[in-house]
Amino acid sequence: MKKIWMTISALFLVVGLAACGNNNDNNDNGTNNGNDNAGTTDTDTGTTGDNSTGMDSANNGNDDNTNGSTSDSLQRDEDAAAKVETVEGVEGATVLLTDENAYVAAELAEGTDETEDLKTKIRDQVKEIKPEIGNVYVSADPDFAKELSDYGNRIDEGEPVEGFFDEFSDAMKRMFPDAK
Repeated sequence: MKKIWMTISALFLVVGLAACGNNNDNNDNGTNNGNDNAGTTDTDTGTTGDNSTGMDSANNGNDDNTNGSTSDSLQRDEDAAAKVETVEGVEGATVLLTDENAYVAAELAEGTDETEDLKTKIRDQVKEIKPEIGNVYVSADPDFAKELSDYGNRIDEGEPVEGFFDEFSDAMKRMFPDAK
């Protein structure tokens, strides 16, 4: 009888320890830790085939919700910036894209005011070249232009977006608090 109880106790101990153990599965906790750079790389310019630079960073199970974007995708779009620069009164532009939003920093010519009409023209230019973008946020604030340009430079230099995406998200929420 003592032998049966010892066997049953040992069985419960083994089952209990197995149930409490960590199912490691190569430490895969359901996150996607890979980078996905869509497009082919043009070796002359270092840009992806659609003439935009950037990286899709890992979505580590977080909903960072960059004013509506649920992915950590961030890229600079030179084509959209060039299109914005065709608007009268705009001397320079930086355009950064998330999955759903475009953020535009417009550098205005001297004597040009940041009006709603000008912002609408800029939005229209971005939507013309990127119709899949849901929201276009525009500012001509010089500090914002420098900040957005700095983020673009970090992308161009190959810095992993996941390293500063939360910082970028917070900056965009401060600049555009009513953003969707």
